[in-house]
Amino acid sequence: MKTKNMLWAALSMTAALVMTACTNDDNTLETPAAPQDEVKTISYSVTVGQGGDAAATRATVDEDMMTLKFAAGDKLYVFDGLSVVKGVLTLKSGDEGKSSGATFEGSLSYTGDEPAADLELNAVLVGSKSKLSTITDDGLSVGTYPTKSYCDDVATAVEEWSWLAGTGTYGEKSFSLSQSTTFLNFEITFEDGTKSGTTLTAVVKQNSTTTFCTADVTTKAEDGKVVAKFVLPLDDGYKLDGATVTMGDKEAISFGRDNQKLLGKVYNVKRTYAATLSLTSPAVGQVIGSDGKNYDANATLPSGVTKVAMIAYVDGENHGLAIALADEGEMNWATAVTTAAAHTPAFTGGTWKLPTKDEWKQMFSANGGSEGSYTGLNTAITNAGGEPLQDGGNWYWSITEHNDSKAIYVDLRENAATFGGFIKDYVISVRACLAF
Repeated sequence: MKTKNMLWAALSMTAALVMTACTNDDNTLETPAAPQDEVKTISYSVTVGQGGDAAATRATVDEDMMTLKFAAGDKLYVFDGLSVVKGVLTLKSGDEGKSSGATFEGSLSYTGDEPAADLELNAVLVGSKSKLSTITDDGLSVGTYPTKSYCDDVATAVEEWSWLAGTGTYGEKSFSLSQSTTFLNFEITFEDGTKSGTTLTAVVKQNSTTTFCTADVTTKAEDGKVVAKFVLPLDDGYKLDGATVTMGDKEAISFGRDNQKLLGKVYNVKRTYAATLSLTSPAVGQVIGSDGKNYDANATLPSGVTKVAMIAYVDGENHGLAIALADEGEMNWATAVTTAAAHTPAFTGGTWKLPTKDEWKQMFSANGGSEGSYTGLNTAITNAGGEPLQDGGNWYWSITEHNDSKAIYVDLRENAATFGGFIKDYVISVRACLAF
């Protein structure tokens, strides 16, 4: 970032905050006072806020940006390029949690005459939990970003690895700070049978050559899913050109665009590892688990595996249909098509979809009914632990179109199922099926 580069250059330092191997050595910005002049102090306070649209620290992530919130223990290191002025200001009590207009108070040291009102000052915010920069008797000490560790969440990452800096004038008494650290926020979902509590080594590379980070990440259960989350802080001087991440022996995830420069904000990198359908002698009435395998309806599934569908039709070549165990809700036809296709968990070798008109009939017939009787299918779904189709005149979409404005629906009335054409904009029930 321009601000950070200017701060380094102003102090005649050549170090840059780039990804290097882990090290305990720090780069120290020294600001020695001239020994022949008397050092004087003066009380000083400034207001501080967020600059431009850059991300900031201790934040709520919203559309890849963060909102600045100051916290107790934050300090503002103030200096100019000639070491004439130096001071450490602390957050005013009562201004914790502010996102702008917070006051930092303390004193500045200077030599000679009092600084001119237009003297340009530089400021760096040192958060109370910062691991990147600290204030010492000799000045501002700047470390390196981690390459063999990670943060569990964005809030922790920005508290520990932010570089927030800005410029102002002595008389203006205000600073607008901008973020120079970029945060790669990884969220990996495992639908392939990986269990909660599994430790995987995440390797993040640039162009398959430069390793950004190697981190041991442990999966956890969250909202009924198995996920791995970690955040990698980087200097904003990098570009995302074909960057990848692997999780243990899992295939690489590609992210970023050619010449996409990192701009001191949060980049969310998401990926789902889908299970592969591996069905052994599939039979009507069996259930399909989230691991992609089939089980008897009353079987105890392995730990971490949940029922996701019931096999409702099988042809002579072990291909068929499994029906989801619950409705998606009520919606118009176009929304129903996309909602059914997005049903989770995802499977390699299977496709979630709305049933066609003929597939509805196949599922009715395969479960002991005629093409127009759905009660046997409902009994099988119930036996599998699912929610039966709503009957008594309830309508369900099929994916089969009647014409440009209508699609085929199935009407469940008492013991009979009838089909008709219905205006696509109308809202009726949706049940997804899995074709295998």
